[in-house]
Amino acid sequence: MGVVAKESIKGSIVSYFGVFIGFITSMLIVVPLVDPSSYGLLGILCDAATLLGSLAMMGMSASGIKYFPYFKNPEKKHNGFFYYLLVIPLVGIAIFFTLALILKWPIINYFSKNAALFGDYFYFIFPWAFFIVYQNIFATYSNVLMRIVVPRMVQEVIIRVFNMAILLLFAFKIVDIRWLVCLQVLVYGIAMTINFLYIARIDKLSLEHDNSFIPPPMRKEIASYAGYTLLASVGTSIMQKVDSFMIAGMLGLEFSGIYRIAMYMGIISEIPSRSLYAIAQPVAAEAIKKNDFQALSQLLKSVSINLMLISSAIFLLLYINVHNIFDLIPNGDKYESGKWVMVLIALAGVINTTFTFSLNILQLSKHYIYYLPFLLFLSALGISGNYFLIPVWGINGASLAKVITYCVFGLILTIFVYYKLHIHPLSWNHAKLLGIILVIVVVDQLLPVLGNHLFDGLYRTIILAVGGILAVYFCKISPDANRIADNLLAKIHKTKK
Repeated sequence: MGVVAKESIKGSIVSYFGVFIGFITSMLIVVPLVDPSSYGLLGILCDAATLLGSLAMMGMSASGIKYFPYFKNPEKKHNGFFYYLLVIPLVGIAIFFTLALILKWPIINYFSKNAALFGDYFYFIFPWAFFIVYQNIFATYSNVLMRIVVPRMVQEVIIRVFNMAILLLFAFKIVDIRWLVCLQVLVYGIAMTINFLYIARIDKLSLEHDNSFIPPPMRKEIASYAGYTLLASVGTSIMQKVDSFMIAGMLGLEFSGIYRIAMYMGIISEIPSRSLYAIAQPVAAEAIKKNDFQALSQLLKSVSINLMLISSAIFLLLYINVHNIFDLIPNGDKYESGKWVMVLIALAGVINTTFTFSLNILQLSKHYIYYLPFLLFLSALGISGNYFLIPVWGINGASLAKVITYCVFGLILTIFVYYKLHIHPLSWNHAKLLGIILVIVVVDQLLPVLGNHLFDGLYRTIILAVGGILAVYFCKISPDANRIADNLLAKIHKTKK
């Protein structure tokens, strides 16, 4: 995969360092020291700001990735690309911020029964959403220049470090809940500023632009694509946040806080996809521009198997330790009811990362018009699943709904993309990997349970990890993983000599 592998590995290292910081924050600060209701409030405000921000971007993140190859020209300052990337979201901010203000009371009324505190902090959503918009816009500009590491560090590490600091201030009662929310908004303002300073350093930013560079037919195509992407972002955002909003509205902020901690643990399985998608999307866009569907097919299969491999390892790590994790954390009993949420969310992440790059390719192709119906279908599945399963199984029902949704969606998406583009993500390596996963699950059930939770987790993890790594290597599940392993073994062998 060349540059894709190199940049995605760097990005993944940064992401997992951020995960480590987030784990420390969640397990050693939030769980022992922060009450679920306060954490639930902070989470629902963050989700609302993220939803509003994603709408206000007007589809410019995906549009920028797709059309940058047509603007790309360093000598001509990329033909005004940065100007359009900067200005168009201002239109989205004006439209969607106004719409949010018009819908203020219906939104507050939805949360009034079980999460009334949300209404007191409604206006904090707007500056938070503004910072999210331009943090992502500046990250997109960096991504199209194939420089993903620093924006990823901002998103995964810097924001989490600041979050840790302000949660400590709140936990030790140095600041109250209102200042906690204020400081959280400020953190995203800092993140936006860092991303801007970085792109200003790596490229000569310019607001110069020439509208005549974009011929009317292409202008119409870009506008149409951006419009569809905007509508599609509604589906994406709803799917990502629907469980959080519905749990808060139907069960309350306390359950929302418990679900958020468990979800954070489980969603680790999807983190590798963030770096890999960021660097693979521009490569896919270039292949589509050249009509090189052989390269596109190879890229899709490679992305899919590598993500399934990494996300499955994380899922298994959480699954085999599900009974140990919360017992090892001080006051973990407050959040222990979310342990199966953690496992189911991780499983949903495996399914999602295995199939969803097909959706990114569909979005970048000439068939992008179908991207919207797929996302609306995904949203409808998610809402329906949550509506029926949350009243029956509570927060476990919300996570089960996500698993079912991704299973159905992944199957239908794969069939459709194969029909339209004659490419699909699956290979025999996927089947072999699935077999290895099932064997590990069975062996875990056969291993004796030790009385000490720490020792039980360690010995299970070591035995199953060693067996799994050897199986993956000798079955040659991923050429990229085997290549990395061979290079590492060669360096070790050379060092011994």
